[in-house]
Amino acid sequence: MSRRRRIAIVVAALAIPMGFLGVVLVDSLMHQFGACRVVRQRAFASPGGGQLVVVVWKTCGATDSTQASLVARGRTFSPEDTPTFVSVAGHLDVVVAWSSERSVRIGFIPEPGEVYKRDQRAGDVAINYE
Repeated sequence: MSRRRRIAIVVAALAIPMGFLGVVLVDSLMHQFGACRVVRQRAFASPGGGQLVVVVWKTCGATDSTQASLVARGRTFSPEDTPTFVSVAGHLDVVVAWSSERSVRIGFIPEPGEVYKRDQRAGDVAINYE
């Protein structure tokens, strides 16, 4: 076997694992760059304690939002699995006042500049915004 052929085989043998390692590294960096960070702020229990409004701040790259979800007492809140009923731009303070087990009032301080989502109901709970 010629010297030139041996060098080509060694280069090819090294190029394949190095290329694979490069792809894995780039994928890992891109995944971290686009990852979202969710910080739980507060939970507000309903009068009977059967349900919670869970408020979180979410940061995805350059986008910040404040979100709220309804969770049954005893259930675990999961940002991936628990649907939000309201989402607004920025990290705002949320005021939550339960009127009854089936009605809640939601307000923001300061007033949100942009509203991404604003449902009037979450399950059997009516949501009023102020």
